[in-house]
Amino acid sequence: MKNNIWFFIACVLVFFVGYSMNDAAVSFPKYKVAVIDVPTVLSKSSDIQDLKRSQEKGMEELNILISKAQNELLNEHDRTKLIQKEAAYRKEIETKKSNLDKEYTTKLAKINDNIKSIISKEAKKSNYNLVLPTGMVISGGDDITENVVKQIK
Repeated sequence: MKNNIWFFIACVLVFFVGYSMNDAAVSFPKYKVAVIDVPTVLSKSSDIQDLKRSQEKGMEELNILISKAQNELLNEHDRTKLIQKEAAYRKEIETKKSNLDKEYTTKLAKINDNIKSIISKEAKKSNYNLVLPTGMVISGGDDITENVVKQIK
């Protein structure tokens, strides 16, 4: 008889614990997930295209400078002048390369912040709690790539 009462009390406790857990689970907010194809967004961004062209132009100018330095150093026969010119060209090339890299990094960071901002605004506008790249998602999520691409252009 005592065992039956304890069993009944245990069942009632389990029922209430289970019921309250279910109630807590139901009260958690539902997550709305969006996905975005990052390579598509980057390839359609005019800012990224401009940055690529600018970087290519800078690298072309750097290659021209290197070719000029090589030709001039090959035609120099005086050993001391050769060493001086080589040091001067090396310093100039390193400076230009460093400036080119800094400029690229700065512009890329600005573009990245702009794209993140646009994605964030789009997510908030459509009430998404989470935005993931399509490469990380196997199934599910609403694709917002086209909406973001329209705003980036």
